[in-house]
Amino acid sequence: MDDPDRISFLGSRCPKGFRLETLMLRARDAIDCQPADWADTLVVVERGQLDVECRNGARARFDEGAILSFAGVQLRQLRNPSGGPLVLSALSRLRPTAD
Repeated sequence: MDDPDRISFLGSRCPKGFRLETLMLRARDAIDCQPADWADTLVVVERGQLDVECRNGARARFDEGAILSFAGVQLRQLRNPSGGPLVLSALSRLRPTAD
């Protein structure tokens, strides 16, 4: 995190009309995903490594500093493959609520 050109949302204020969440996965933890939940989300790998698995079985690994958008991606699971913590920042638009 010493690179001044690297984008990070940690410690940042959230812009109006958006939601900023920090997600931490412990070593070897995984979360199942619904693609619609991540469709308009910009994700930054703040610390650690992230394995992304799609519903068709395709997988990819992203290192610290990666910036991802899952629009159009049929996510199945996000996983921490490493022995240390994985920290993700997720910035998404606020969705209008039904009254």
